[in-house]
Amino acid sequence: MLTRRSLLLTSLAAGACATPMDTATGEPVDAVFRGLASPSESVHSGVSSEDGEQRLTVRLCRYPVIGLAWVWMHARVGGQFYSYVDHMAPCENTPTPTDQIVTSYADMNRALVFERRGAVDRPTAATATGSCMARRSPESRFGKGDRKLDVSISFSPRRLYSGLNVGRTEVFGRSRASVKVDGKEFAIEGPGQFHEQRQATPRFGAPFCYMTLWGADAASTMLIAPSRRDGYLLEGDLPGSGKSTEVETVTLDPLGKDVRALHVKLADGRALEGEARVVQAYTIPLVGNTWRGHMVRAELSGRTFMGHINDYIIGAGVPYAG
Repeated sequence: MLTRRSLLLTSLAAGACATPMDTATGEPVDAVFRGLASPSESVHSGVSSEDGEQRLTVRLCRYPVIGLAWVWMHARVGGQFYSYVDHMAPCENTPTPTDQIVTSYADMNRALVFERRGAVDRPTAATATGSCMARRSPESRFGKGDRKLDVSISFSPRRLYSGLNVGRTEVFGRSRASVKVDGKEFAIEGPGQFHEQRQATPRFGAPFCYMTLWGADAASTMLIAPSRRDGYLLEGDLPGSGKSTEVETVTLDPLGKDVRALHVKLADGRALEGEARVVQAYTIPLVGNTWRGHMVRAELSGRTFMGHINDYIIGAGVPYAG
């Protein structure tokens, strides 16, 4: 019988290598999540400085049925990059309620805690706080490192979108963050993002390229996958005077370039041309594969955006060019 205790013991026995293996099965210790159809709760927040050089991104994904959670914390401050990944963090078996005015997501040890105020599809504020022992490396490895990392984010929404995926809400706005590395504090203030996604279907079962871009008067999320190529552009503030325009198609240079050309056609006929420059690349081991993250600064038809391009390549890969 699969239990949290048996999975945790396997993880500890495997040690803290980049992709710990179960010595009995030869599988990655987080292989339990491969193809796992179980209710999960993913919540994320990211922030960039105005110049794009300082970054913080944190993500928690709870699987209450099996009592495990993923904890990701990544920071770029002072010219250095710090990473922490744990896919075997214990969490409560109780699902997080969705109908509360204040909703809190956390692992059992509260290494990473999110709090959202307001309704899930119309939040009024969000915070994230985390504490871990991280590594100074862009190649994330499971388990503890040797650098004390304490982080916090305070997010204020300006525009929102719900519906790219069932159960997903994305919110864009401004954030103020604190990053402490071995007690030395760095402050980050600038554009930010917050999202929640609940689902009962397996995660990371297909290749994809995910883009999230945050600007002063606009924001966008786009997705390229074998079965879809879409997204949206938010302009102005939502709700209120802003508008949302669907992305009809998007193409992007493939993984491996420091500058990736980006072409977007909107449903209203507009064509947006630009490029995304990689500020920081990093990796995360994930069920025997590699998730590749890129903190980027993008220029798109006269607008400047900060954000992320994340590539997960398995099977036949991502059809970047259509």
